[in-house]
Amino acid sequence: MNIIGTIISVVLISLILNFIFKKLNILIDQTSISSHKSFINGSKTIPLTGGLVFFLILIFFLPENYKYLNILIFFIFLVGLLSDLNILHSPIFRIIFQITIIIIYLLLFDNFVNSIRIDFFDNLLNIFIIKLFFTLFCILVLINGTNFIDGVNTLVIGYFILVFSYILYLSDITGFNLDKLFVSICLISLSVIYVFNFFGKMFLGDGGSYLISFVAGTVLIKFSNDNYLVSPYFIMALLWYPAYENLFSIVRKKILNQSPSTPDNKHLHQLIFLYLNKSLKIEKKLSNLLSGVSICLYHLLYFFIIFDSYFYTATLVYSVFFNVFLYNLIYFFLITKLIKNNQNG
Repeated sequence: MNIIGTIISVVLISLILNFIFKKLNILIDQTSISSHKSFINGSKTIPLTGGLVFFLILIFFLPENYKYLNILIFFIFLVGLLSDLNILHSPIFRIIFQITIIIIYLLLFDNFVNSIRIDFFDNLLNIFIIKLFFTLFCILVLINGTNFIDGVNTLVIGYFILVFSYILYLSDITGFNLDKLFVSICLISLSVIYVFNFFGKMFLGDGGSYLISFVAGTVLIKFSNDNYLVSPYFIMALLWYPAYENLFSIVRKKILNQSPSTPDNKHLHQLIFLYLNKSLKIEKKLSNLLSGVSICLYHLLYFFIIFDSYFYTATLVYSVFFNVFLYNLIYFFLITKLIKNNQNG
């Protein structure tokens, strides 16, 4: 793989698509602080081209034997793209399409979660239909959780750059089986897209968040299956944040008698943004950036701490519980502070 050529390709495709879409005024996000998806200052028109760039790079650079995967990633991206274009409004239909695509992928590639190192549950996973629906559930939670956290610049892209970098480096020093070409292409393209996103020149859109999380989820399931020493809880430890964001949001909205599909501004990254902007009086654009970067920096530290624990199931489980506890602690601290500020303001 030519790294320089890949970087140049990503840059050129990004610049061309941004120019065309701005000129034609299509796939444009009219950013606003009141939007549930973006928290960037001003009313600039920013194209939702990050996902399309990532998709095109995968299509252009993947080997011929990936043709069936290319078809599936096209459809998973298309579901998000139709949402970005305000054509596919219904969350129910989006979920139905996601389920269909994921099931086809699992049947074609036989890439299931085969074990969670609990004998009783592993016996259940020997039943094909249970294994199918459990893996489907895991990927669905990841995809939609990733879409939930895609609300501030650099967060989703930065998070999955860390995930791909981690498993690529781990496979290099341990000799674990991994499709390094595939992961390297993902990592290089996301790194370039990150720069555009960092400076507020490009957003992922639903298509991008669906695609990145689908690719990451399937890669990590295969990584765990191909390397027995890798605990399945290692995958959970890497992907806990978007998955828990999804589950926490569903429970939170159910408690408040809201539909789980109703968008709001009460996700953790949005509360961090509001705290920085409203309580600490940091301007919106910088608050946006700091929100995403701070969460990614935390996960950089977290991934570093658990780096040698990929086969220590107990350590990984405790680390996830700690993260969930810390998430809840920070969440309720921020929501309390913001409520008090509103009452005093």
